[in-house]
Amino acid sequence: MFKKAVAVAMAAILAGSLAGCSSGSSSQTTAAATTAAATTAAETTQAETESEAAEETEAAETEAAAEVKAPEGFPSKDITLVNPYEAGGTSDIPSRIFADYISAHMDGAMMNVTDVTGSGGAVGAQQVMQSAGDGYTLLVAPAGYAMQYAKGSCDFTYEDFKPVCLFVTSYLGMAVNTASGITSYEDLVAAAKEKDGELKFGVATGGLPMFCVLAMEKQEGVNFNIVDIGGTTLKAPELLSGRIDVMIDSLAGLTSYVDSGDFAVLGVYADYRFANYPDVPTFAELGYDTNVMNQVFGIWAPKDTPDDVVAYLSSLFKAAAEDPDIQQQLTDLTYTASHIDTAEYNVYLENMYADFVEFAKGLE
Repeated sequence: MFKKAVAVAMAAILAGSLAGCSSGSSSQTTAAATTAAATTAAETTQAETESEAAEETEAAETEAAAEVKAPEGFPSKDITLVNPYEAGGTSDIPSRIFADYISAHMDGAMMNVTDVTGSGGAVGAQQVMQSAGDGYTLLVAPAGYAMQYAKGSCDFTYEDFKPVCLFVTSYLGMAVNTASGITSYEDLVAAAKEKDGELKFGVATGGLPMFCVLAMEKQEGVNFNIVDIGGTTLKAPELLSGRIDVMIDSLAGLTSYVDSGDFAVLGVYADYRFANYPDVPTFAELGYDTNVMNQVFGIWAPKDTPDDVVAYLSSLFKAAAEDPDIQQQLTDLTYTASHIDTAEYNVYLENMYADFVEFAKGLE
């Protein structure tokens, strides 16, 4: 503000001096000089304002990225974020978006995503579980782990790790090939009843979509020929070729095929309709408990990771989740930034595991 006042004062002095020296000049010259001085003052004021705004923005961004102070000496090397599923899949895409942001805001270290696949995500989980609890190896943990535990297909839970935070939500959709002639959920149910056990439903064994298929069989009294075909990059070509009849995948993985007219989405696993799919019903509308069908992803660390390291890591994911550019990237890909901190996330996990166990009993 002081600089602005000086600039305006100097402009006034300059204008007065020009006026005083113009007794032998025309009034037009005086007016022109006065106008030029005023313009200079305005430009100076605008430049100072823009400079101060830039400084304030930079300070705010630094403060947001460093909400929790980094522990002494951490990080001293790069951090590995283990994604337990395939590259380019539902969990891989947002993990890389967050890792890129965090790498740009950590002092002297990077966060690198590595894909460790196998056994429905169990291989990646075991690798992190057996790693040193020093904050340098983290796991992208899907809701599917709770489903696997509820069905008895895995023997670990969040209690075998130290949960850091929840960071993103993905949304699932049920899709068919448009060449099938099936245009609605009701059409699919009718076809499944007519061809009992014949329609091929492609899923990745151990993932949340498997749970959704079992729920549909239970609710509608139908049977599918469930085919294990892996993740996103494998399922889509299978549906496109007609080797399977229906699949469940993230909306992010389905979008390009829907846009091209190859796939049709019959329902979205959410409580509200999406702007991109205004005519597609939600599974909440179709009578399902979508509370256990949300594809959420969190960050888990080895169990003995220090609390101050966990708090710092959570703050980095929070800063990324609150960044407008990150939010827009995620929205464009039909994800939602969903950060909740360590304490609240532990309560969330406790409730989620209990909900899955209860829901699984109803499928028996």
